[in-house]
Amino acid sequence: MNTTVYYFIIYEHLTGWRQILNSLNGKFRCGELTAILGPSGAGKSSLLNILAGFVTSGVKGVVKVNDQPRNMKLFNKLSSYIMQEDMIQPRLTVKEALTYAACLKLSSHIEYSVKLAVVQEVVDLLGLDKCVDTLSEHLSGGQRKRLSVALELVNNPPVIFLDEPTTGLDNFAIKQCIHLLKNISQLDRTVVCTIHQPPSSLFQFFDQTVMKVERRERVSTILGLSIDCFVYMVADGYCVYNGSPTELVPFFAVAGYSCPPNNTPADYMIELVHSQPSVVQSFQKSIQNGKINMREILDNDKTLEAYQNEGIYNDPTEVVIQKSDIDFAVPFRLQFTILLKRMLLQGRRNNTGMYIQFFHHLLSALIVGGIFYGTGNDASQTIATFKYCVCINVFFMYTHVMLPVLLFPLEVKMMKREYFNRWYSLKAYYSALTVTTLPPLIILGLMFSAIVYFMTGQPRESYRFVGFCLMALAMAVTSQGLGYFIGSMFTITNGSVMGPAILAPLLALGVYGMGYRTAIEPFYKFAMTLTFVRNGIVGLCNTLFYKREPLECPSDELYCHYARPDVLMIDMAMPIMDYPYQLGMMVVFMVIFRIAAYVSLKCKLNNDLTSSITFYMNKIIKHRY
Repeated sequence: MNTTVYYFIIYEHLTGWRQILNSLNGKFRCGELTAILGPSGAGKSSLLNILAGFVTSGVKGVVKVNDQPRNMKLFNKLSSYIMQEDMIQPRLTVKEALTYAACLKLSSHIEYSVKLAVVQEVVDLLGLDKCVDTLSEHLSGGQRKRLSVALELVNNPPVIFLDEPTTGLDNFAIKQCIHLLKNISQLDRTVVCTIHQPPSSLFQFFDQTVMKVERRERVSTILGLSIDCFVYMVADGYCVYNGSPTELVPFFAVAGYSCPPNNTPADYMIELVHSQPSVVQSFQKSIQNGKINMREILDNDKTLEAYQNEGIYNDPTEVVIQKSDIDFAVPFRLQFTILLKRMLLQGRRNNTGMYIQFFHHLLSALIVGGIFYGTGNDASQTIATFKYCVCINVFFMYTHVMLPVLLFPLEVKMMKREYFNRWYSLKAYYSALTVTTLPPLIILGLMFSAIVYFMTGQPRESYRFVGFCLMALAMAVTSQGLGYFIGSMFTITNGSVMGPAILAPLLALGVYGMGYRTAIEPFYKFAMTLTFVRNGIVGLCNTLFYKREPLECPSDELYCHYARPDVLMIDMAMPIMDYPYQLGMMVVFMVIFRIAAYVSLKCKLNNDLTSSITFYMNKIIKHRY
């Protein structure tokens, strides 16, 4: 898409009470690679997040596209944001990852063969042909970075943002990365990236993109590329330089500074702003905080003072973007199908995870079955059977809560990039995730339930066994929903603390009052209805004890008080004939946790809402304390 993209930015980004950026201005054009440079804490990532639309809360000012106020829904469809972390699907090959991306990002009306041709074209462009059949988790750092870029190129976005694409790469890989970005910008794209502090070799590589000739006309570089590469330097939230890297030394000279020959201009700029804070204000005033571009001054043979007197530069060129379609490229049904296939494929390849879960369920079943072996029809062990029901619930609760708590935050990170770049809707992703996780949960849950049921000698009655398995699976699915809710809210570290901290009081409420008969305070009776753990325990006990024939009392026992299991249920303050209600309540909790996880995930992906909540919470806390 041949467009010229302009941004006129005047804003303040507030985090708590801190102002990060200060009325920055700038302009980024089609066919150009612009690197946002600056020291740590200068505001580079904040600026890029605002340009990409990743952050809009706490921002004041105007961002224009083609001299028109930015329409975020339309702009999100026209742009791609490649974040600093290379969060890509680990158990897909390069070709598979690109093919799934093409199926999600290209219209459903396009033939599959055409999509494969697009994938091959992107592979050739980015030099991924040698690793096309390699799993993403086995790629090198440079290959992972190129794959991250390739995934966003399949739909040919006119605007591409990259957050520190050279971080963690060696000098050779950095040169390859910058050369790739210049090649991409040559294809009539606007490419904007942040770079923390370019090494000498990298800045020289930038210098090679613009040759100094009379009148500074755009010419082919010594690399054979007819493109431009420019830098936008930020310090303390101000723009201190905007233009070609080759004109940075003359800019110093105009300001009365001389760049030492053994320093790169970028290093010298960072050294100046650190050692002489007044330089920041001096430089930002000389270019009016980014309104003046040094390239335009030299291209039009004007002086810096002449541009300072003209005020804001307004380019008369206007390119109209057709607002034909700002929805997703494919409908919900296809999104769900594609995501389901991708998740199932990765699940099948996760052999280590499947083996761990299988042996975890198998060994736990054998241990639980061994502890309570043969107690199911023993009248002297009725209390042990009750403990057995509690143990089953604790197993399913902790297993299926902690697994999403530990794994889901990583999945959210990968999904966040795809969701922000409008690959698919959250409804499609969440539906596919729910369907994908159910088969292994059901299979392993049934295996565990069958082993412990028959090892403990429970009644060989089909309706009891089916009811037992249904309640156990309901406990597992409900716990998994709670795990996704916690995993969507917290990081792995915080979730590992919050998970057990939430489960402990739920378990305490679940068993509270058992043994008190009916002497339970009304408040605690109400509180016990808020925990699904109690529903699981009461449901399992009803399955095993309701309308049960008197149990056999061993000959060596003089008296078995709980030979009739109904007596135990009365003593434990558990309602009898209540299985349908308990199962229904488990389904209610199951739905509540799934909806809560979806809403939490939606809020986490909505940076505006998250930032607003954090901002106002900070204001409330500071105001109160």
